[in-house]
Amino acid sequence: MKKILLLTLLFPLITFSQNQVMQKKMEYKQSMMKKKSSLNPKQVKNKIEAKIIDKWEEYSKAFEYSDFDKIKTYFTYPVTLSVFGNPTIINNENDLVKFYKQIRNQVQDGYKYSMLEKSRVIWISKEICMLDATYSRFNDNYKRIYTGRGIYMYKRIDKTWKMFSMSSIEMKKNKK
Repeated sequence: MKKILLLTLLFPLITFSQNQVMQKKMEYKQSMMKKKSSLNPKQVKNKIEAKIIDKWEEYSKAFEYSDFDKIKTYFTYPVTLSVFGNPTIINNENDLVKFYKQIRNQVQDGYKYSMLEKSRVIWISKEICMLDATYSRFNDNYKRIYTGRGIYMYKRIDKTWKMFSMSSIEMKKNKK
């Protein structure tokens, strides 16, 4: 009898506390959805563009450290890579790593790191955009040894942005 009485008293408490936890979880999810939907389209676009630029900077850092396993995570296949007019279509990660090892070995003497100088995201559609990036490479003495420009094409795949094309653009030298 004591057990039944004890269960009768505890059952509502346990049930109530579980319902309260579930209700708080639902309220949290709803508030997160409101925050997401409270962004206007321009804010959403700016947030995505910042994310793409961050991805490019991570990619550049992986190139700096010759982290080829990391580099391959920024691409989707097939990928078209065009370095100064020599387009190559790469269909898998192994070929991409070979390509980047070759490019990395041919980089300017003394290369230490790169910095993004300026960038512009151009939208092709909701799922495809282009990053026009101008960057500089520096040596150990923080001296600029190269300035380059690239067009990086991104597309949205499974809620993330991946490169499917990269083309270097020859920089015009100012006549003095």
